[in-house]
Amino acid sequence: MNQLIINTGESSKQFTPTKLLEFVSGQGNLADGYLHISSNSIDWLIHFDRGKLFFATNNLEPFERLDRHLRRLNHRIKTINSEVRGRLKAYFAANGQHNIDPYCDYRAISWLIENQYIKYEQATELVKQITKEVFEAFLLLDNGEYKFKSNAIEFNVFHEFDSHELIRECQENLQAWKSLGGKIYSPYQRPYFFSQNQAKNKLPQEVQDKLGRLLRGLSFRQLSSLLNQDELEIARNLRTLINSGVILLRNPQPPFDLLPLLTPTPPTKETVTEAKQPAEKKPELPKIEAEVTLPPPEVVQSPRTEKYKIACIDDSPTILDEINRFLSDRTISVFAISDPVKALRDIIRIKPDLILLDVGMPTIDGYNLCRLIRNHSLFKSTPVVMVTGHTGIIDRAKARIAGSTDYLTKPFTQSQLVKMVRKYLE
Repeated sequence: MNQLIINTGESSKQFTPTKLLEFVSGQGNLADGYLHISSNSIDWLIHFDRGKLFFATNNLEPFERLDRHLRRLNHRIKTINSEVRGRLKAYFAANGQHNIDPYCDYRAISWLIENQYIKYEQATELVKQITKEVFEAFLLLDNGEYKFKSNAIEFNVFHEFDSHELIRECQENLQAWKSLGGKIYSPYQRPYFFSQNQAKNKLPQEVQDKLGRLLRGLSFRQLSSLLNQDELEIARNLRTLINSGVILLRNPQPPFDLLPLLTPTPPTKETVTEAKQPAEKKPELPKIEAEVTLPPPEVVQSPRTEKYKIACIDDSPTILDEINRFLSDRTISVFAISDPVKALRDIIRIKPDLILLDVGMPTIDGYNLCRLIRNHSLFKSTPVVMVTGHTGIIDRAKARIAGSTDYLTKPFTQSQLVKMVRKYLE
């Protein structure tokens, strides 16, 4: 069978994404494979079945993206909870496919069907939502290298897109994001409830408490999956509070900071990373009920009378301080343990809800300490997350054999740590 040949090796090659897609789609049976575009250290993979587009992905945390959409779907079908999502991720990690195989998210959807966690129509919905998210960023590209490659495997095609319709929908959504203007320039920005002083006498204390608990470093897209609300609506509802300085927007967490921006020139560093003092005339803040859609009652509850307790065992005071800073939250108490020899005694006293355990420590390594913890009757079911700089499959296997629940690789970002903690404390 003849194969479509498109190839440019010029890294500065300018191209129009819509025209490139239209060209490939118009080649019919020749376009049986995937379009591979490289731009700003990101690989974009757009898959075609004889000219029909059926999936798009990129190499920026594909499992994080899939997990967000699974969480959103779980609000309705309740079959893909955190245990199932963890099992899915562990299966692909054990097979060396996690974040390496360019088809890993698509294969994962097929795995969920095969194991009867989702149905065919739900797989179709996942494919649609993931493809649209990837496409929105892809349509903002203006340069890169691109090739068309043949598929190495046969795919179970869940859905075929009308390329023109998909582009139209994504462009409309991009335009809606751009219309927000002001300080919002990416759906991966992270809103924080920053200025309680400015919110004082403007927002009810209950609303301030809710915002303070919610806006702790999750992006608009992550908030969308948590609250089961449209991400654009969340940004739109928070816009007035963002522009008035009550809510601070931080830059997208790496690696999502590599994605193209909605606006060619984002706000200056000061307006993104610092809270500037308001002008002499304070802006009027809206009533929260009118402007901000708060999450459902089961997500935002009245303040807890007890905090979650997390024990962090690491011989490095720097790492312990960083974890404590990353997890700074009124709903979490972090207990830093720097002496591994005394760690078991300390956690018996603390009785934590979650244990973060470093692997490489003097006197006793993390694997042996994990076994000791698991052998104690108090901690048979307590989540234990091993924290290590080792990324090999053998190291992960050793962690599982020792009794760890999960695995966090150094260096980790605040977003990765918070996501791991949320996974076991929600």
